[in-house]
Amino acid sequence: MTTLLRVLLVEDSEDDAQLILHQLRRGCYDPRWERVATPEAMTDSLNREQWDVILCDYQMPRFSAPAALKLVREREIDIPFIIVSGKIGEDTAVAMMKAGTHDYLMKDKLAKLVVAIEREMREARIRQERKRADVALRESEARYRALFEHSADGILIADLETKAFKYANPAICRMLGYTEEELRTMDMAAIHPKENLQWIVADFEAQARGDKKVSPDIPCLRKDGTIIYADVNASGITIGGWKCSVGFFRDITERKRAEEARRQAEANFRRSIDESPLGIRVVSAKGETLYANQAILDIYGYKDIEEMRSTPLKNRYTPESYAEYQSRKKKRMNGEVCSSEYEINILRKTGEIRRLRVIRKDISWNGQKHFQTIYQDITEQKKAEENLRETLGGLREALGGIIQVLSSTTEKRDPYTAGHQRRVADLARAIGREMGLDTERVEGLRLTGTIHDIGKIAIPAEILSKPGSLTETELKLIQTHPEVGHDILGDINFSWPVAEIVLQHHERMNGSGYPAGLKGDDILLEARILCVSDVVEAMASHRPYRPALGIEAAIEEIERNKGVLYDPEVVAACLKLFREKDFKFKS
Repeated sequence: MTTLLRVLLVEDSEDDAQLILHQLRRGCYDPRWERVATPEAMTDSLNREQWDVILCDYQMPRFSAPAALKLVREREIDIPFIIVSGKIGEDTAVAMMKAGTHDYLMKDKLAKLVVAIEREMREARIRQERKRADVALRESEARYRALFEHSADGILIADLETKAFKYANPAICRMLGYTEEELRTMDMAAIHPKENLQWIVADFEAQARGDKKVSPDIPCLRKDGTIIYADVNASGITIGGWKCSVGFFRDITERKRAEEARRQAEANFRRSIDESPLGIRVVSAKGETLYANQAILDIYGYKDIEEMRSTPLKNRYTPESYAEYQSRKKKRMNGEVCSSEYEINILRKTGEIRRLRVIRKDISWNGQKHFQTIYQDITEQKKAEENLRETLGGLREALGGIIQVLSSTTEKRDPYTAGHQRRVADLARAIGREMGLDTERVEGLRLTGTIHDIGKIAIPAEILSKPGSLTETELKLIQTHPEVGHDILGDINFSWPVAEIVLQHHERMNGSGYPAGLKGDDILLEARILCVSDVVEAMASHRPYRPALGIEAAIEEIERNKGVLYDPEVVAACLKLFREKDFKFKS
């Protein structure tokens, strides 16, 4: 069985080349070969092929062994280079060996060629293996050095016996504020608080033995005296015969501060809930009380949460509120939307009934969906509101009486317009409702209509009831009544702008009205409504100076002048009342 051998023959003699190849075949090699005899040919061959061995004659007409060896060394390739020469001196041979030749043979002793080749190829393999191992080692060392130098975690290597630091990476230097040189003169006692040192050392030793994986929250002293915290993962290693501990320090100071801040915030939040003046209860989907603060216990009069839990809900509600609770519960179970805010009546432990406002919302409690219910005791507030309603009712009744007296006083002085203010008030109220004004605003409109001509109290009765045409002076005197009414009513603290409405009820949309000549939206809406109501009622009713013109004439007037004298929306509402809703003045 033959072995393939790739041979580069640097030889000028074809016969000598054949002798060498014959010898190789006798040694069970199957040579794949090429013969070169010039520098150019050898350069080309080295560039094209990979060779197992180079067999080189020492001296040729255009080439030599030293020149050939130089070409090989320039390429930094490790190929067995053996000189095979007819004649070479001992000194020359030694010089070539020193220059890098692996062996030399005389051509008359080719029987030793195969042995020499096998030896040198074996040595070459050993050199190559060693070189690869060295490269791998250097690469490994470079990787570990890079990891050591560029690790985001701080790394300290300490002698297990003395606890003195041997190595420190840049991250631990930044973390602790020391230089590497400073740290290499220090030991564990220098970077940990004295009161913590004993258990920290014990922790690291346990890790070095493999008894513990990581030491959390290790306090470390910085050069400036401040303390940081680190999670430390340590293990035992041997370096240069020393038994060492290598510790990886991960700075968790910010995380620890954040956790502490969160714990403090949670404590503050829990305290705010516990001490809230509002009653707070957390309830499971089954209705079980999971949490109750002191306020809700005080509202019910229970001494603790267990007493609340042991008291059935039915016994904590009045019958009416319990029925409402069951109705809400049934709706929720059917998937219907229920208001999250409502009021209930509860029974205290003493039997006293209290009124509570309740807000109910979904929350996550210990990772599960539950309900938080917030209670506000509004019993006293409800009593105060009821008292206020009674007071306001009395005041409003008294105010109505005063308004009626004022209205009657005006009408007694002007019997021909008796009932005019009341009818204007009725129409104004109806228009306000038709326009969608809220109830309170409509009431203010009615009240103002009832006394809108109060200023006529200052007009002589003979002018008010004069059957003929008024003089210019008398007309101007009549036109003062809105201002007089404003002066009379201005000091009364109504809930509505009564005095301003009275002042403006003769203003017109185009500015042709009196007393200020206001236009458009500068006139209060209530005054615009009162204006239309006043015109319609006046034209439809009898006056001393003319008979009644009738509703149709009044409607024609406001329709013809809508947008000019009268507000179009007010006119539209008024027309709808008479034409579609059969509005009629009461006699």
